[in-house]
Amino acid sequence: MADLLVHFASAFAASRPLRDGRLRSIVYVGVCLPDVLYKSLLYLGGAPNALCEPTHSPLGLVPFCYALSLLFEEDWRRRAFAALLGGSYLHLLLDLGKSYVGSGVILWAFPFSMEAVELGWYASEDSVYLMLPALGVIAAMELASRLVRRRRATFPG
Repeated sequence: MADLLVHFASAFAASRPLRDGRLRSIVYVGVCLPDVLYKSLLYLGGAPNALCEPTHSPLGLVPFCYALSLLFEEDWRRRAFAALLGGSYLHLLLDLGKSYVGSGVILWAFPFSMEAVELGWYASEDSVYLMLPALGVIAAMELASRLVRRRRATFPG
């Protein structure tokens, strides 16, 4: 849960400049997508780990994001695909810094190589310690956004 909150906070911060709230919401879904796909395939589908790992690879996420983008109206599909893929890639960047006890989880060269990569900057369980700062980032950005909107409404032009 803490890991998902940290991913959401990163998407919240990264997608803040987007003016369209619908597009921001799609980025939020995209940033959660790799973990949701991985755990769904592993636990609900009973797939072996080797079949689940491509959900944490840049090329492996493309067909999933494309399939999900087809659920949107035709005018929105291209934007939805870009937002889902962008959110998913943000997730991969954050997971790249994790330590998976030397085994790695990000398959950067999939399908050309099944070698997993990790930087090992922080342990997976350290996401619990990042949870409060992530909530702080969300609160600070939301407060700043509201103050800017209030100032624009007070002083138009």
